[in-house]
Amino acid sequence: MMLFTRRGIPIIGILALAVFQAVELFAAAVPLSDLPPVEARQGWGELHVDQGVGGQPLAIAGHTFARGIGTHANSEIVYDLDGEYTNFSAWVGADDFLKDHPEAPKASVVFKVVGDGATLFDSGVMRIGDAAKPVSVPVGGVDELMLVVTDAGDGISCDHADWAEPILKSVVSGQLSVVRYTVQAPGFEVGLDANGGIVRCVAGKNEWDLAGRTRLAGCKQTGEAAVKRTAGGYAFSRTAADSQGHSATVTDRFTPEKNSVRWEVEIVSTNAPWTAPVVSRLKCARPEETLFWTAWGSPDFSGARLTPELAAMVQAGKAAVGGNWSDPLIPVGFLNRNWHYGNIAQNCPVGADYVAIPLFTILKPGADAGLSLVLSPEDVLLDMDLAVTASGRFQYTRANHRLGGGRTVKFAMDLVPHEAGWRGGLRWMSARYPEFFESPNPRAHRIAGCGAYTLCEDKVDVEKLRKMAFGFNWKLSDDFPYMGMFIPPVKDMDEKWERSCDERETIGQGRTTSCRQMNDYAKYMKQNGFSVLSYFNVTEFGKNMYGRKAALKADDPQLWRDPVAYLHARLPNAVFDPGIQTCYRAYITDAGDPDYMTFMLEQAERNTRMLPDTDGICIDRADWLRLYNPRADDGVSWVNGRPFDGAQGGPARSLFRSWRALMAKMGPPMHKADKVIFSNMMTMRLELCRELDGIYTEFGNNGNALNTSALLCVKKPVVAWSYNATLHEPDPDSFMQRHLHMGAFPTAPYPRNNHCINPSPEADKLYL
Repeated sequence: MMLFTRRGIPIIGILALAVFQAVELFAAAVPLSDLPPVEARQGWGELHVDQGVGGQPLAIAGHTFARGIGTHANSEIVYDLDGEYTNFSAWVGADDFLKDHPEAPKASVVFKVVGDGATLFDSGVMRIGDAAKPVSVPVGGVDELMLVVTDAGDGISCDHADWAEPILKSVVSGQLSVVRYTVQAPGFEVGLDANGGIVRCVAGKNEWDLAGRTRLAGCKQTGEAAVKRTAGGYAFSRTAADSQGHSATVTDRFTPEKNSVRWEVEIVSTNAPWTAPVVSRLKCARPEETLFWTAWGSPDFSGARLTPELAAMVQAGKAAVGGNWSDPLIPVGFLNRNWHYGNIAQNCPVGADYVAIPLFTILKPGADAGLSLVLSPEDVLLDMDLAVTASGRFQYTRANHRLGGGRTVKFAMDLVPHEAGWRGGLRWMSARYPEFFESPNPRAHRIAGCGAYTLCEDKVDVEKLRKMAFGFNWKLSDDFPYMGMFIPPVKDMDEKWERSCDERETIGQGRTTSCRQMNDYAKYMKQNGFSVLSYFNVTEFGKNMYGRKAALKADDPQLWRDPVAYLHARLPNAVFDPGIQTCYRAYITDAGDPDYMTFMLEQAERNTRMLPDTDGICIDRADWLRLYNPRADDGVSWVNGRPFDGAQGGPARSLFRSWRALMAKMGPPMHKADKVIFSNMMTMRLELCRELDGIYTEFGNNGNALNTSALLCVKKPVVAWSYNATLHEPDPDSFMQRHLHMGAFPTAPYPRNNHCINPSPEADKLYL
């Protein structure tokens, strides 16, 4: 029976019209080059956006294109579509850039479009001068789009390849999903759909139209989710499978907490070991009304949408002070950008391509509303990226986690409502996980102040240093005989050994030292209200190791004097990669090796016992922690496995895991002995700071390193490196102002500081 309104219009038509209007369906074209890829690999050079791989305009057979992606065979560029798009189109061809190169005839490429493991387009072999070929393929329901370029089987010489004018057609909508389940915490409510996808969040009078879920990249859900009622919440379990025969049960569990909703993810697979990126995402329905903030080194104002007030601040120079520094506490509008969690792409924390704390905050300034997604630092965290799009999507992608074997892989997050502002999420996170934010030994706050890095043991101008708020000297490394052997197995405090003497600042200090001499300097400093932290390093061992043969036999009682012999006899499995050279030509070592971990713990115990007047240690060179040791197995990592192309990968040991295991054993006894642990955290990640009492960053002259160190140390002391160049800034006072703003101590001009600021009339005037 058909029902009608009083005007004779069928009610079903009214309902259909209402649904259509509520959904607000319309097609939109999104340039693919505006979206950050989840992953990109190529055989030569780097991926270029809106340029050829050589940095020139995109050109195919004499025709130039304004937009597109320049790459080089063999390449794989992966995009996370999440089923939001209906069609992909582009023009493809070999770039003209090398048409006059002698080997240009060898250039041959094949373009493929792969959606969720299925080939949607194959260009066949294309050469320089061939006309561009059009691509138009449906991608409705596709979660992962991969653009592939191969070398056609004849090598990659001259194989410059262009994806020109790549366009995704989307169906942009309002709220498509229906709330089927509700999880309620005090003053906060999260609505979920039938598969456990987040549909909306409501905090008081503020409603957030969000769409969110966790999925395995490269995998599709098979069947419906099984729903189970839990304590105040719900668990949704579903099966996900890829095209290579792998499958897993993925369970999302939502539980109300005191002032948040806990979002836990569990993944169980019975296959042989494999891996797939684990993606957790949310998307704002109205990004144009929303700002966001995360723990970046710089918000990077270029291309970002700012509120009128913030734009005026930037224009006036009030949001950016000094050469390479900008205020990291400013939220911006949604834009297309990728960040790593921690500076895992490079040794030094000086780039703007990473975040230091795993949280993401969205804000409605007009409504004084904020909502943060906070990831647990207690989780096993390996490689992870944060991606944001101008369309309002933000997602964390966790990589290299080992699936299969019946093991359970777990992650935990919280959705947290708060006021509009960057403080809300970070305040909640620091209260929820205090052990990651607070100094384990409160002594750290008593010794904190401007720092130094010098071997100088001379008497100093005590009153001048006090007026400069000087706190402690991180004692220069050359007290050791070689890297890793910080205090040799001497029989007593007075037995001498020969210093390394690799640094010019060693001149005048004598070629030998002893625990007595080192401690006497620390005692002198303590008597004058200052402190000394001993140099320490857990990722490097030896000196001039390359091409050097062992001089002593394994049973020699003086074996420790020969780093090559000692390493091979006592620590044979500690070497991570003998091909990587360090500043002392030492070997990179893996602190997760049981023998090496025991050795490091002995070194820490020796420092505590034989240098009683020092206040602890400062650990150098944490940059190597971003690497994996392929000759070991931490039980959780699986590297180089790519499920979309069938590569199997293999076990390895993440040096992140090695560090955490070592520090969990080193920290408690040192803190019990009233010692502190600082570190030059060249890899900026929150979970690595659990046992640290503070940070002394060697790259504090760089805005990104200064800011991320300060964010990691919102409740800990942080000291930042300062250079003599500070005195030549256009406005040196701005240097002090940004340190005050971020709550960071600079390095003070101390006699014979090593590659940092030294005393001078100009330096003394600035600091005094």
